[in-house]
Amino acid sequence: MNPHNRKDGARGLVPVPADQPPLTRAQETFRSLLAKVESLRESIDDEEAELDAALSFYAAEIVPRLSRQTALHKELVRALAPYLKKEFFPHKQERFAFREFAQELLDEIATMEKGLTDADLREIYNDVHGVAYLERERKTLATVKEALARVFAEAGIEADFSELESACSEADFMAKAEEISARVRKMKEAEVEAARCNEHGHHLTDDEQTRAAEEARKRSIATIYKQLARVLHPDLERDSERQREKVELMQELTVAFRQNDLHTLLRLEMQWIENESGNIERLTEEKLGVYIEVLRGQAQGLENRLQNLIFHPRYRPIAIFNNGLTLPMKGPARALELDKNITSIERCITLMSEAQTADDVRNAIAPLRSFLHPQA
Repeated sequence: MNPHNRKDGARGLVPVPADQPPLTRAQETFRSLLAKVESLRESIDDEEAELDAALSFYAAEIVPRLSRQTALHKELVRALAPYLKKEFFPHKQERFAFREFAQELLDEIATMEKGLTDADLREIYNDVHGVAYLERERKTLATVKEALARVFAEAGIEADFSELESACSEADFMAKAEEISARVRKMKEAEVEAARCNEHGHHLTDDEQTRAAEEARKRSIATIYKQLARVLHPDLERDSERQREKVELMQELTVAFRQNDLHTLLRLEMQWIENESGNIERLTEEKLGVYIEVLRGQAQGLENRLQNLIFHPRYRPIAIFNNGLTLPMKGPARALELDKNITSIERCITLMSEAQTADDVRNAIAPLRSFLHPQA
């Protein structure tokens, strides 16, 4: 049974018998924070499960449809190319609209495939854009480099583009740039998390935020180790069973400290605090103060993680930005939308293959671009 749903006088994670004395303020705070941490963990697990399910649906159902749509876009551009000449559509406005449509299709293909790899599509691009695709590619890669340099600068790390030099295509370049960006952001997140653990929820100064991640990590490890050693040392325990437990935990704690293993220290920290919740009446004010400080830091970190989960690079393919909000993609609705698009494009390509006149081309394209109307 979920302890938060109990109606028999239970409080927090552990039932409190009616004949026990009222909890002190520190004990109340401890229980409240422990329950909050548990609730946040459950919320994160639920949110991750939903996002993972959406990501699996995306991989299984959306990616194949996107690939099919891109392939059809290529066919459509090739079918449309012969009709973009001046003599076929003599009216400038109409000709401009058709060329704009072709530009949009080519840009969409380049986005999906991280560049145009087909030589004939590059030629069509040169024609409808009035600029060589290689020039566009050069500008795009320069823009990506600038953006990547900002990522390095924000993380306080010296820019290193050596990996990009080995890129053999625009797609390869973009993929490597994305990997580097994700890696740098992960390093920055690790630095911030280490600093947060070190301060246990206190605000950090600008100077502290820019310190090296490894230094912050070591300071965090030392702080947590010292705090845990104060409460886990077996020599301070009179109960023989609890003393044996502390001997094992202290051994694991010491190994984690020597190996600079921050994650294990945090796990041991929370494991012991949760164990102690069943002996709250035996906790001194000093211990409660340490635990409360730790729990506040844990709760803040979990709240931040829950709030920013959708922004994790893992979920980037399903993150939808709309009206200032970032939400997970609605997979079934997106699949239905793509199916409709694919059907419309297939129909358009069929009509284009049968087109004889300008009116035939207009009628074929009209369902996809309603603004493309014959000009008088």
